[in-house]
Amino acid sequence: MAGAAGPAVEGSMSGTSPAPSDRPSAGDRPAPGDRPAPAGLVWRPGPPEMVGPDPAWPPVLVAEDLLGAGVVAAFTSRPGGSSAPPFASLNLGLAVGDDLRRVLANRRRVATVLGLAGHPWALARQVHGATILRVGSAGQGAGRPAADGAWVEARVPGPGPPEGKAPLGEADGLVTTEAGVVLAVLTADCAPVLLADPAARVVGAVHAGWRGLAAGVVEAGVAALAALGAAPAATVGLVGPAVGGCCYEVGPDVREAVGARYPAALATTRDGRPALDPAAGAAQALERAGIGQLRVAGECTADLADRHFSHRRDHGRTGRQAGVIALVPGAGR
Repeated sequence: MAGAAGPAVEGSMSGTSPAPSDRPSAGDRPAPGDRPAPAGLVWRPGPPEMVGPDPAWPPVLVAEDLLGAGVVAAFTSRPGGSSAPPFASLNLGLAVGDDLRRVLANRRRVATVLGLAGHPWALARQVHGATILRVGSAGQGAGRPAADGAWVEARVPGPGPPEGKAPLGEADGLVTTEAGVVLAVLTADCAPVLLADPAARVVGAVHAGWRGLAAGVVEAGVAALAALGAAPAATVGLVGPAVGGCCYEVGPDVREAVGARYPAALATTRDGRPALDPAAGAAQALERAGIGQLRVAGECTADLADRHFSHRRDHGRTGRQAGVIALVPGAGR
């Protein structure tokens, strides 16, 4: 739990981040088959390379212990869907040029394997900023600024396929206390961040690219969660697969914009070029926000072509994976 010693950290990060010059790059990580998932994050039904290219159900990286607390929190992967190249196969993005019917079918497969079939999906039009949407019931108004301007209210959308709702607005994070609403952020190199205070029955999802990190989107997500009654010290933060420092070469302006705020994000590529590690930056932001328990997937999307989509690796023509979180209806009461 949070305190003088910092949060309890599971996975590839430690409670105290090493100096950037001492931190190994993602290129030093073991091969996927040799690396277990972080404690509390489990591949179901198994790691993508073990279930094969055409599995019966899509592999998902699940926070298994949170299921017993009434929270579904998971990161999707690339196999197990119906999309054709270059979106093969479990593309969940509707705005990348893929066939609409295939994307909706893919989302239904994810919802089914997570036990969320038939529940509405809530997504935002991601703009690489720091706005957070508070997702409420259908009776609440939409678009009313909060008192501090840090987040806005949005209502769960009405008719239509539950997995095909229109974006609720321009934002890079969502929070809710509504059971049965599936919060999702889409990524193809940026870091997906999931937040849950099971006791307070509050969850959130954040999309953290370099611009969002520099703007403070992770802290904004934690603040929005707290505004709904969550305690940061009782909150679990999960950082999913993202492009690693091994592959994410950036220019000096971008490196300074993120590294000045989160030194843990500073990295070098395998060939020694200046780089960023968005997942490490998101993890440091969560630590500073007082999150009680932190878990980091520690997988580079650009490196693991069989596991993840990557905008950089695939030159912008690719699909999207997701970070998905929901409160289970009837649980925790």
